[in-house]
Amino acid sequence: MLILENVWVRSLQSRSHAILCGLTGVIPTNRRVGILCASKIERRAFSDLITGVRQPAIGKVRREADISSPVGRMAGIVALHTLRRNCVFAAKMHRIEPTSLIKFVAFVANIDAFMDVPYKHVPADIAMAFRYALSYGLPYETYFVDGDILPQTAEFTDRFASVIKQRSATSGFIIVSSNIAQVREFCDVVGVVQADKIALYSNAQRAIHEYMRQVDLNKPNVDASETLLARIRRALKLEDWSMVAAIATSEMQDDPESPTAIWLYGELALSRGDRRRGIDLIIRACQANPSFEEPWKALARVAEDEQDEERLKLLASVLMTNGQCRILRMAAKIIEQTGTDAEAADAWRRVAAAARTDAGVLIEAGDRLLRAGAGEDSARIFEAAYAADPTNGRLLVLLYRSELLFSDNERLAELAALIVQLYPEEAERAVRLAQRARRPEVKAIEDGGSPALLDSAAEEALPVRIQRALKQQDVAALAEIAEAEIRRDPDGATGIWLLGEIALIKGDRERGGELILRACQANAELEEPWKTLGRLAEEEKSEERLSYYVSALMTNGQGRIRRLAAKALEPTGDEDSILAAWRAVAHVAGEDLGLVLEAGDRLFRYGAASEAAQVLSRALQVDPRNGRMLMLLYRCELTFSDDERLMALVGQINEVAAPAEIDRAIRLAANARKADLGKRMKERFKQRAPSDASA
Repeated sequence: MLILENVWVRSLQSRSHAILCGLTGVIPTNRRVGILCASKIERRAFSDLITGVRQPAIGKVRREADISSPVGRMAGIVALHTLRRNCVFAAKMHRIEPTSLIKFVAFVANIDAFMDVPYKHVPADIAMAFRYALSYGLPYETYFVDGDILPQTAEFTDRFASVIKQRSATSGFIIVSSNIAQVREFCDVVGVVQADKIALYSNAQRAIHEYMRQVDLNKPNVDASETLLARIRRALKLEDWSMVAAIATSEMQDDPESPTAIWLYGELALSRGDRRRGIDLIIRACQANPSFEEPWKALARVAEDEQDEERLKLLASVLMTNGQCRILRMAAKIIEQTGTDAEAADAWRRVAAAARTDAGVLIEAGDRLLRAGAGEDSARIFEAAYAADPTNGRLLVLLYRSELLFSDNERLAELAALIVQLYPEEAERAVRLAQRARRPEVKAIEDGGSPALLDSAAEEALPVRIQRALKQQDVAALAEIAEAEIRRDPDGATGIWLLGEIALIKGDRERGGELILRACQANAELEEPWKTLGRLAEEEKSEERLSYYVSALMTNGQGRIRRLAAKALEPTGDEDSILAAWRAVAHVAGEDLGLVLEAGDRLFRYGAASEAAQVLSRALQVDPRNGRMLMLLYRCELTFSDDERLMALVGQINEVAAPAEIDRAIRLAANARKADLGKRMKERFKQRAPSDASA
């Protein structure tokens, strides 16, 4: 039996909002049970609850049977291993004979020719067939199915009928699906998830009738004045594909070349799993009307999930044709992963040009250009940003850091004196940067109010030599620099770090990781070993070593280093660990507004809206006219603040942001089911336009 006792499950977006409220019920695990949920969000929460992915906030879930992971989506498949090796691993985990499992999978899926091919290289339909066959080849008391019972491949379906018949004779099935025909045909008991219980029916038709009634009750009332775009967004959010198809058909009848219709047909193709056609259609919609934002947002969302490198390059090239800062930023990050350093630097130059006065994006663009070796471009960006905001000490230090690579000593002395005069708290950091760049002669000396300079012979900065050698993977040059550094200081962090880089280039990840950790422990101020450690953590497959790397990264007091640990945790860590990591990042972010924005956004995404609001509120005390931060704070507080507080926030947004941001705030209020608040915003902030025009 699967027993649920007063189970409450919170939303991932808002901890104050519950999806399942006091759910109680008993599901037999020795029958073929179908579960119908009227809401897509409820269905996902219920599936995560059964598999143990999400734990109830209140209540208990008792499993008195051995329940499988979702059929066709089992965890533990290693992409670099062959299909045969993955079968052997699964067999050992379940203590069964590997040979029999390999024969079963190869026969049922008809994939003998692919058994010795790495999983990442097999076609998508073969990979799906393999996952389903492997799931049913492992012995369980109850098989859990989230979606289709079998993959939609004709040859595989024919062979699969007998397998399902055999398994259902000895094991139970729990099927969570929105496919009414599948539930009616296969299940002998059907459950409908209601407000606080699961109603079980032996008559499938009665259960389906109750399910359809629940669906009708959950449909929101559509205001007659609701705009087309609002209807589309609501349909996409609820994944109401029938409504999306109806809107697309209507738009196509009015205009066969309608960008809206083309974009919606692309969304429909993506919902069916046809990524190639979906991407092609969305690109067509972007090209048909470059000023229409929604297809560009969809294309950026698709790019985040894309795994194919060639298609990722295509998406990046299309996104770079857009002039919006946040779209270009997404494209630049993709080009960093797939393109050359020159291409990445050019992309970040375009991001900086589009950012204009957005200090957070300018800092990120300048920092990325500095990493790519474009010190002069980075310096120009920081100089322009500092001229617009002379109170930002971090911009001055970043300008000084970038000019260390190419400027003469007089210019550097001027900047150092300016730092000492205006931001004395940053003076020590400036000295460390000069020492690290082997420019100790750059000292601001107060002599009657004018800075003097100690003359010395100029030579190429050590970081430039190291960066060039790492970029070219020049082991000989790295070994020469490392040897010189170790002779100068046997326990110096730079030499140990370079020996670790050499080991990594040669493929010895274990030895390289140990040396990088030693370098981090030797000098916590030297950033480069920490960055390498962050890169190792992102690429690490071993959970034990990943935990070790993340723990080491979290001992660093710099926000940018802790960010590396948080990013490395996201693909595999549990929600609590990820939240704890981003809390630690926010704690040390200080006045780094770009980092504060990212930490607040991640906390909001993972359901800690109130904590994100506190972080953003503190940052606004530093830069109270930051429009992006105000908008993100508004999104966070929509989940828990009262209308008066939200109206005050929108008033601040209206003072500093573009008029389009007020429209966005009104749409967000409507999406949060706060229609009255949206009307008040329209009356207060949108009525000014006619009077301004007449004036």
